[in-house]
Amino acid sequence: MALTIEDVTSLVCVQLGLRRVAEQDRLIEDLGAESVDLVNLTAAAEECFHITFDEEEIAGVRTVRELYDLVAKAV
Repeated sequence: MALTIEDVTSLVCVQLGLRRVAEQDRLIEDLGAESVDLVNLTAAAEECFHITFDEEEIAGVRTVRELYDLVAKAV
């Protein structure tokens, strides 16, 4: 099964307790994520998609789309 943007947006919704997320949404500014939320989101993505991120890579992620791109690259 191929990874889709919907897979990542769904994960973000679940982790942040939101109903709807757009790929251009900024995790902190638009969705209200705090640093602990970003850590939990990263851990959930790693577990869900069976991948591992470099800390440097994940530190540059600002939007849902950037998270998708990073996950897609690692899958």
